[in-house]
Amino acid sequence: MHEHCLRPAWLEIDLDKLAYNIAQIRTLVGEKVRIMAVVKDNAYGLGIAGLLETLLESGASYLGVGILDEALQIRRLAPAIPILVLGYTPFEHSHLLVRYDLRQTVYSWEQARAISDAAVKLGKKAAVHIELDTGMGRLGFPPSKRTLREIRKIAALPRLEIEGIFTHCPYTNERTPEGIRFTRAQFRSFRRCLHRLEKKGIAIPLPHVCNSLGTVYYPEMHLAMVRAGIILYGSYPAFQAALPLKPVLSLKTRIGSLKTLGPGENVGYGRTFTTQRKTRVAVLPLGYGDGISRLLNNKGEVLVRGRRAPMIGSICMDHCMIDLTDLGCECTVGEEVVIIGRQGEEEITLEEMAEKAYGYINYEFMVQLNRRLPRVYLKNGRVVKVVNYLLDPA
Repeated sequence: MHEHCLRPAWLEIDLDKLAYNIAQIRTLVGEKVRIMAVVKDNAYGLGIAGLLETLLESGASYLGVGILDEALQIRRLAPAIPILVLGYTPFEHSHLLVRYDLRQTVYSWEQARAISDAAVKLGKKAAVHIELDTGMGRLGFPPSKRTLREIRKIAALPRLEIEGIFTHCPYTNERTPEGIRFTRAQFRSFRRCLHRLEKKGIAIPLPHVCNSLGTVYYPEMHLAMVRAGIILYGSYPAFQAALPLKPVLSLKTRIGSLKTLGPGENVGYGRTFTTQRKTRVAVLPLGYGDGISRLLNNKGEVLVRGRRAPMIGSICMDHCMIDLTDLGCECTVGEEVVIIGRQGEEEITLEEMAEKAYGYINYEFMVQLNRRLPRVYLKNGRVVKVVNYLLDPA
């Protein structure tokens, strides 16, 4: 193991696959459409510090984050890349947005005025993106005549530039007639607002609508920029036919202990698993403290020597147990085990693990993979960077 990856449990991130995925998105949207890489929550848990260079080299020309703190972290790493804060920023922090040349999502006159005031005080220009709520029911101005008047007032504020305007489509994952109708109605509403603003002399250079699934399924909605999130990381196999992608993430560990139990013996807390036969048990050194949910108790699987082995017993904070009996071979302590990813001809996908654990979205599983798991970055099959948040917290 690498000296910055002391623990035998780690996330492996393939930067070549990340670059491949961005190239696929570029082919889909064309050369004239900008790609915003959405890197919320530390790049969906994969680690922005390890991904940033590849994102920028591969064609992402904009970054989207959830909160101001994330934007400030990235600004230290990349002084020039445009960064949009997609979520709420308290008005009293507007000076930080201006000082560090960060774009802020704006959905109220008061918010825009606070940013303008900060820009005037600092003697700098500030760029913002207006959000319209066309059906998400979350942040954003409603698409109304009053909103058009508010946007005109915002456009007149000193030292403030409306660089972009966007909406968010929550139903792009539904390929049903209802889902398609809902999303297209949102797009029509958004375009009407743009047209009315243009008639009033307000032309906003960066309109954007598409999230990941919108980018794949609604090419007519690409406009000036798309917001690529989960598709960067190769997840959502449902749309592989429309946009072939490669999964970037693997989760691996090593066998920490081996023992043989007789019939009728307990494995783990709460006696949720009792052996029915002579059983070869391996202990793996990771658990729910790393984001391996206890909802996987007695139903998760891992890969050992290219074959599936079931998780048995209750997952502990730092350990989980697997049954090697049916592999029919003698494994060894230190042998590699794949929790998520490919080994030989067999693969356990992120989607499979998320479905078994929660019955919900894959990236919710991703972001719960704890920061005590080192992130190991590969290019051409070789380790090029290791980030261990415990040893290198900065």
